[in-house]
Amino acid sequence: MHKRRWNAMKLVLILEPQSPLLIKSGSTSPNPSLPDMQFVRTITHQGEVVFIPGSSLKGVFRSFTEKVLRTVKPNFACDPFSSDHCGKKVENIEDTAKVYRESCFACKMYGNTRLRGRLSFSDAYPEGEVKTETRYGVAISRLTNAAISPFDMETLVQGKLRTSLVLENFEIWQLGLIALTIEAINDGLLKIGFGKNRGFGKVNMKVEEAVAEMAAGIDGNVLWGAGAFVSEEDRRAYGLSKDDKLEGLPKGEEMGFGIFVRRRYDSGSWEAIASKAIESLKNLGRLQ
Repeated sequence: MHKRRWNAMKLVLILEPQSPLLIKSGSTSPNPSLPDMQFVRTITHQGEVVFIPGSSLKGVFRSFTEKVLRTVKPNFACDPFSSDHCGKKVENIEDTAKVYRESCFACKMYGNTRLRGRLSFSDAYPEGEVKTETRYGVAISRLTNAAISPFDMETLVQGKLRTSLVLENFEIWQLGLIALTIEAINDGLLKIGFGKNRGFGKVNMKVEEAVAEMAAGIDGNVLWGAGAFVSEEDRRAYGLSKDDKLEGLPKGEEMGFGIFVRRRYDSGSWEAIASKAIESLKNLGRLQ
């Protein structure tokens, strides 16, 4: 299905910490003034800045999505550490449509060793100034219950970071799971980074703008999933649904590009789309 482009949804996200946030660096900085556990950094045109890697965000989204899918049906998300995970199950299949059809719902969305995922994340970079502070902790011996080694942590406590995600050639249920994950993050049910059981990792994730692209000729208040675009033959081959649509949506700012149309939605319009997409998940258990 990646050989064609039926639809795409880009979400521009603003992340703001509501409690201390720490995405640990995998290396030690030569700067002796930094704490033992340092926030991951990179070099940009602004100099050295803290940032959140897109891979860290993708891991949070995938983990939550897998839990939701296994709650609906245990086989909707494979165990990547088992001997019969999707990458192993489809490794000898050459038909790309069958690879997609035979993969679990989580792998259809995020990919496996034989299937490219539908969802991609950008790194989250600071939007203006951000503030970090040092938090202190101490390791406790489980044998003596005595303190054995103090340590300090660099946490992000103030500021905003901007990132984006792109969902391409998606089915409507996949958009619903993205909306559900963002809602769980904003409700504090899903946290990011290190120290979640210490009270770290609560963030507000605001969708600043949503941009949908679809083939031309689709009504302005309707969003089509991949199943509504493809032929009946492809639906059977990929295991897609013909009724893969969201209707009754707000009309965004529309621009035509000949063979496809682009619609921009503000944060208020996205809330309406997200509500409809989450509501559509009630039909998820009927899909196979």
